[in-house]
Amino acid sequence: MAKKIIWSQDSIDDLEDIIQYINNRSGKEIAKSIYKRIIEKIENVLAFPGSGRKVPELDILSNSEIHEVIESPWRIIYRITENELCIISVIDGRRNVEEILYKKIIDGKMR
Repeated sequence: MAKKIIWSQDSIDDLEDIIQYINNRSGKEIAKSIYKRIIEKIENVLAFPGSGRKVPELDILSNSEIHEVIESPWRIIYRITENELCIISVIDGRRNVEEILYKKIIDGKMR
């Protein structure tokens, strides 16, 4: 069972971009609230590793290692190993997720 959370640089950048955008649009308190919701969702995955689903857009690649949980509208994409929960990306689900994921794969950011 995973014992710690590891954030990829890409996922850190994603989360910072999301929170900065919300802060600029809606203010600090709402940005803080959304940040807390996303972190709590990730902590729940650590406690209940089977709670996520396979990322549907990656089914074509037969990649069963990469899963996601939704904190609407954001999709938190991760991989679980024996010791770690690795956050790969945090994507706004209203965007073209398939295109974003394939670009991340090509750029080597989905390891």
